[in-house]
Amino acid sequence: MANLELYKIFVMVAKEENLTKASEKLYISQPAVTKHIKNLEEMLEIKLFCRSNHGILLTQQGKKLYEEIKEPIHRLLEVDEKYVNKNRNINLGVHSTILNKILGECINYYYKKNIKSKINTFNLENQEMIRKLKEKELDIVFSKKLVIEDKKQKIEFIKLGKWTEILIANGNSKWKGKIVTVEDLKHENFYMPRKRSATPKNFFESTNSKYEDFNQIEHITYGIIVDVLKNTEGIGLVTKEFVEKELEKNKMIILKTEFEIAPVEYGIYLNKDNKFEELDQFIEIIGSTLENRYNI
Repeated sequence: MANLELYKIFVMVAKEENLTKASEKLYISQPAVTKHIKNLEEMLEIKLFCRSNHGILLTQQGKKLYEEIKEPIHRLLEVDEKYVNKNRNINLGVHSTILNKILGECINYYYKKNIKSKINTFNLENQEMIRKLKEKELDIVFSKKLVIEDKKQKIEFIKLGKWTEILIANGNSKWKGKIVTVEDLKHENFYMPRKRSATPKNFFESTNSKYEDFNQIEHITYGIIVDVLKNTEGIGLVTKEFVEKELEKNKMIILKTEFEIAPVEYGIYLNKDNKFEELDQFIEIIGSTLENRYNI
């Protein structure tokens, strides 16, 4: 059975001779367009396009197919333009803790404004999210500020504010009322987020220490850190804004330290070559919501 969607994508790419322009008019990502063209080529067992210095060009077989189907497909595209909703979905890269603690309210508000547009969330390692952002497989990444390689300068970071990194323990901890030193932490049950995340990296830089200096580090999620410390002696390294409710209920206490942990910048990463109306609106909602919450 013919796949009309593949033929529609083929005709648009052939007409534009440019994957980016075709993806914008089709309201789908460039990697998705490339994948669909490949699928059509495999289905027909012919090569449809070849690359040139000026973009992509039809092969002889591609030209023949284009001439045969362009008129009915153009008609279908006109019908789509007239009757089909073209709200574009947003692919968001974000860690689950930030999604649950910070962005849930922003997404709910966005859905009130855009009932036909969907936000797809992806919880990946930081560098993988940035890679997918460069490839336009993600439209936006919400994260603490990262160290990234960007030789082509495609990625833009928009700072939204700073979060506070703290040490916590349960209300009955032996550390309550004491001043914790780096040396104390080296011999204590020490819980922190995954090793490659921004929080541990910031801690070691702030204390001029190394991962190998600590004997009993365990990497777990923010939620599990809080659950473990409720009934266990030990110290957790967390972002204050992620555990505010637990602190308010006095389930956890903030420990005093002889050192300072630098605050961490957070914000959104964007691909400069990938902008569209729905994304702009979502960014505006994030900025205004967090401004009201944190008085940025």
